[in-house]
Amino acid sequence: MIIRKFTSKDISAVEEIEKEAFRTPYPTNLLLGIWAMYPNCFYVAEVNGKVVGYILGSMDWGNGHIVSLAVKKEYRGQGIGTALLKTLEDYYFNEANCNYVVLEVRVSNTVARKFYYKMRYKDRKLLPKYYEDGEDAILMIKKRPNAKGPLIITLW
Repeated sequence: MIIRKFTSKDISAVEEIEKEAFRTPYPTNLLLGIWAMYPNCFYVAEVNGKVVGYILGSMDWGNGHIVSLAVKKEYRGQGIGTALLKTLEDYYFNEANCNYVVLEVRVSNTVARKFYYKMRYKDRKLLPKYYEDGEDAILMIKKRPNAKGPLIITLW
């Protein structure tokens, strides 16, 4: 497995994974727009030259923000999501000097929630009716070791 930065050639593979993984996939223009603003926050995982997972992030008020993380179904459980998340966290904590990484996850997505708990994320706040279909989200955070300063969140 190789983790590398996203390029525009990867968009069709990322779209396919996004559609497989999420009820309401992000539109292509949104994915490309976030990448244009935060080119250091979009990575893909390749196995035998094929894109099988991706992670997309942004930065808000000095915090890292996980926008989307997904792995093709047949490649799940092999450490690909963990490798992608660690790669983006490494950028946030060690290069961008973020004190926190935040994300939102559906209350019903117990698989993702267990994954993030395993990766040392903690529940911060319930976000009622966060998703278009009315489902609640949980705002989760991870603090950089030895981080100083408060968590500033304006979106939630």
